Amino acid sequence: MPIVGPMARAMSTLLPLAAGGWLLAAGPVRAQEDLDADVRQALDKARPALLAHLREVSKPDARPGELALVLLAAVHDGVEAGDRTFDAAVERLAKAKPDQTYDLALRLTVLEALPTFPDRLALAKADTRQLLQCCGRSGGFGYSKADGGGDLSNTQYGALGLRAGAALGVDIERAVWQRLAEHTGGLQDAYGGFGYTRRLRLGNDATASMTAAGIAVLAICRQQLGARPELDRQIDRGWQWFAKKPQVVGEPRTPWCLYFHYGLERAAILTDVTTVAAADWYAAGARMLVQKQLPGGGWRSPADGHNGTQLDRGRGDSVPTAFAVLFLRRKFQKEVAAVTPHVVRLVNLGPRSPARDVDACAEQLVARGKPAVPEVLQALRSEVEPQRRAAAKALQGLAGSGFGYEPAGDAAANRDAIKAAELWWLRHR
Repeated sequence: MPIVGPMARAMSTLLPLAAGGWLLAAGPVRAQEDLDADVRQALDKARPALLAHLREVSKPDARPGELALVLLAAVHDGVEAGDRTFDAAVERLAKAKPDQTYDLALRLTVLEALPTFPDRLALAKADTRQLLQCCGRSGGFGYSKADGGGDLSNTQYGALGLRAGAALGVDIERAVWQRLAEHTGGLQDAYGGFGYTRRLRLGNDATASMTAAGIAVLAICRQQLGARPELDRQIDRGWQWFAKKPQVVGEPRTPWCLYFHYGLERAAILTDVTTVAAADWYAAGARMLVQKQLPGGGWRSPADGHNGTQLDRGRGDSVPTAFAVLFLRRKFQKEVAAVTPHVVRLVNLGPRSPARDVDACAEQLVARGKPAVPEVLQALRSEVEPQRRAAAKALQGLAGSGFGYEPAGDAAANRDAIKAAELWWLRHR
């Protein structure tokens, strides 16, 4: 007698094993394969839109943070140096002068993700120091150093920026992480959810995006501080809040939808969570993004409060498109390995040294600060052009001026510039 109705549908997911027991049938496997194929197709379709956004946000009037976010999505999407749009975006971001939390933190995440970024270590040191100035006495971050209020959204990105800075070798005091953990824990309500600020009404103001942010910040602090039972409890309570809100994952009407889903990805990866409210969070989010992709490959999210630059022909908005690609690529790393710089000394540069070694040498000289200046001044007179180029780059970074020095010329041709640099050193050493 054939099996029909609900029993047939239940049995269709199982196959008998020869030795007894049951094996999952092809249904769930096929569903996963179909989702994987849909995601690959969506990402292929998204690449032209992403690059179009990258070109747009590389213009002089774009915010550094928006540029950094879209560039980070391009890095995770596999775009590499040599692509003209990518190279122009890197150059533009390298020259930017960020001074707010989002902008500084997002550039730091790009620095951590992109080893070939110009002056990477020197910029990481400067950006991290400036980012710390945006951190208030309570431990949370505001928009800038003049903003003493602070909120969990800025604090989330501040924590991500500090995490990147630490990975790039910047020393961050343990007390910073301790205050950050205490401040963030203070935003959690009695039900485990998190709100935007301390002005949280019990059980009423917690949101999905801020709860994901709170979990992520606490997880980052736990990585830096080591095992802490209180942090473990707070993180667990955050996930318990999501267990009561199963409708928010994969739902395009969730407030700050794409911002939330990329925040959810970070929180889940940092804490080794694969299911939220008994559902696969990545599968739910990926299906939503595949369904909501615009004909031109981008995304637009009415549920997000800031959508960035808008493009026509279905290419969507820059911020939702970047968040969607970052989520679908799922390349955020739980642990960030400390960066060990490729040490290149001036004396090791020869006539055929590649540009990357020249840049690395200059970056390391700048990172050393004033003690490196005498060596730089001596190299300005070198007969080896790569040594002169590295010295010129380092001089610009250390003194804020190249004094008209041209690395293509020898010491005689640069006599006045070298004298000006030496005079600067006599006045400032």
